[in-house]
Amino acid sequence: MENAAFTQWLWENGQVVLPVSLMRKVQSMNMSPEDLGCLALAMARCQDGLSPEELARDKWIKWCLAQGWAQWQGRGDKRSISFIPMWRSLYDSWQEVAKDNEMYAVKQQGDFNYGLILKWLDQERGTLSITLREKQVIQEFNLKYGWNTEFILAFLQLVFERGHNKVIAYQPVAKKVYENGINTMEGLIGFINDLDWIQYKVAEIKKCVGQYGGVTRPQRELYLKWQNSWKFGHELILRAAEQTVRTNNPSFKYIDAILQNWHEKGVENITDAERVMLEHDRRDKPQKRPIQTTDKKRISRIDDRDWENF
Repeated sequence: MENAAFTQWLWENGQVVLPVSLMRKVQSMNMSPEDLGCLALAMARCQDGLSPEELARDKWIKWCLAQGWAQWQGRGDKRSISFIPMWRSLYDSWQEVAKDNEMYAVKQQGDFNYGLILKWLDQERGTLSITLREKQVIQEFNLKYGWNTEFILAFLQLVFERGHNKVIAYQPVAKKVYENGINTMEGLIGFINDLDWIQYKVAEIKKCVGQYGGVTRPQRELYLKWQNSWKFGHELILRAAEQTVRTNNPSFKYIDAILQNWHEKGVENITDAERVMLEHDRRDKPQKRPIQTTDKKRISRIDDRDWENF
């Protein structure tokens, strides 16, 4: 009886459906897991029978409108919220991949198993979302460089072991391999092992914060401290560098301060870092005090935040 009552309560207000295909496309659509949560809340609010005025005031609806995932439709009292922009964006993403796959079915050289490479990438990174740009780069490895499946997989495994699992990181390395005329497994392993990876990684961090030019000794020493003393992987260091872009003066000193805070809080992975950053944002968010009106009634402003820019 209790189970039946719970089931009735659970479904009596309806449900919000988010296709798994949408979740697998969050990266190519520039959506975060938090964005999916906000989207689901907005869709749920649209099922509550709210008036146009109530919809316009709802923080989740306002967020979706500001992000371009929703739009108004209808007029007057018949106005309602439509999520057509979000579905259209998902359709465009699907169509790009479909066209890319169709093109790719024709353009490939030699003994090349594209699906095997994609499967390896999904398993290695723990995600089913591969961008169109990454597909184009893999295609370039085969068409322009003449690499077969085995050589591409060996290359990706070698660079991934050194902390690079994004196209922005491994494409320049692949170009160096090709320009040096390396086409054997032995030559590839030797070349990758001989690369100055610290300098390469520090240069990537510099680009992230808008700095160019040679890598200095103090910058190398900072990176070695982050990597060896604090045991941070390159992906975490890069995430800290991305965080500094929100400031007026991104720098290695600022990155060092962020990583020191993470080290003290026991951050070990991206999930931990995102949690710490969220807690920091919540703690530093100014809370507005209740405003007294002339008739002595208290109006709460505690939730009056800028959800349009959330």
